[in-house]
Amino acid sequence: MLWLHIHFPQLALEAQFLADPRALPQLLLAPALQTIVQCNDMAREQGVQVGMNKKTAFCLLTDCAMANYDAAIEADALNKLALLCYRHAAQITLVPPDGLLLEVGSMLSIFNGIEAYWQHLQQRLQQSHFRFQMSMGHTPKAAQLLAQAGIACYTENTETFVQALHQLSVEQLGLPHKTVQKLLAMGIREYGKLKQMPRKELGYRFGLDLVEHLYQLERSNQPSTQFQLPASFLQTIHLTYEAEQAKGLLFPLRRCLEQLETYLRNRQLLCEKILIKLTHRDGRASVLAVPSVRGSYLQADWLLLLQTQLDHTQLVAPVVSVSLRAKDFLPFKDAPKDLLGNRPGQADADLMQSILIARLGTENVHTLAVEADPRPEVSTYVIDSRQQQHSLFPKQWPTFLLPQAKPIRIDRYHIISGPERIEGGWWDAAPTRRDYYVATLNHQTHWIYRRDDGQWFLQGVFA
Repeated sequence: MLWLHIHFPQLALEAQFLADPRALPQLLLAPALQTIVQCNDMAREQGVQVGMNKKTAFCLLTDCAMANYDAAIEADALNKLALLCYRHAAQITLVPPDGLLLEVGSMLSIFNGIEAYWQHLQQRLQQSHFRFQMSMGHTPKAAQLLAQAGIACYTENTETFVQALHQLSVEQLGLPHKTVQKLLAMGIREYGKLKQMPRKELGYRFGLDLVEHLYQLERSNQPSTQFQLPASFLQTIHLTYEAEQAKGLLFPLRRCLEQLETYLRNRQLLCEKILIKLTHRDGRASVLAVPSVRGSYLQADWLLLLQTQLDHTQLVAPVVSVSLRAKDFLPFKDAPKDLLGNRPGQADADLMQSILIARLGTENVHTLAVEADPRPEVSTYVIDSRQQQHSLFPKQWPTFLLPQAKPIRIDRYHIISGPERIEGGWWDAAPTRRDYYVATLNHQTHWIYRRDDGQWFLQGVFA
């Protein structure tokens, strides 16, 4: 089997500040000790180092963004990254706190070879906005150590992996500090030299844990647990600043919608409604409901609806965290496209109706529904947008129908198509039989009909 490990060296820091657009030095602190656990490049450039005391770091910086390390935020980010890689692996295993293990051997033929697979996965991970290092290996542990060491190795040749491992120092093997110090004291500094040592002697001097560690490195073993897609979608982002304007929430929510699209694609679902929970500085919470008429999985669609709603939203107090929950799923049905790759008119109409609902409110938007009746004047009626509606039947009828048909003189019209016989109404004591035509008058296209008595009427006008 072929394995690939993805290491995210700054996962805790980047997950904490993911929604912070400010270009500032960023510090992640150990809650109890108040020492630097992780920091970004801007902080390091000004002399800040991991392990440094918070007060010392403050003396080096004129301004910074700061937060306490939160294991829950880091774990949630790792799960979201597993979701991002879901379609690139036969199986995924979480390697807390900052790694993912992918079984990729069976995926290479799908991506047309190892080179194309590597590039495709790189491009996918770059969309996550997280720094990463990855490497393949003939065992899960080999892939993990190579990735953590920053050695990008991708091949199907086992010997290449073995040679790459020989470059690792004993400090890079993931061994306990005490064991590393003993090995260094014996003059064993690289894995290549450690590998030559008799295992029985190593077990006697260092215990079975070291032997077991080397066994995992050299022999492929199946991970015990696999990542499973969650049954629901919920993502929370704790802001490192206070958002006083609703539009300021669009940046962090954009990242949530990226994750939502990935989740819906992987589960082959559409979402009809998303709920945005805003937690305010004073502890209060408010909820925004953003519906979609027929559901969507696209980030672009949801971003447009969310932006429309945020444009007229007034915050009751500054916001310190946002949560996005997906609700009301539908089976995925990819919308058909024309030869140019454009979406059909019905999809655009659904999106426009969703935008109107987001701007005006569900109760203030009405739409047309159809009745199974061939007579134009009774075939459509107005309904509330909250009611279930059905697709319009494909008739080439004008958009605008007169409330009542108007008598006309046919000699003023130029007929361009027809007749179309429409007959019905016998079931409700209002029988109708008409011959419809499309005709022009003064450069306008009209919809006219003739009754059996020879009288002509104007029924509607084409837009």
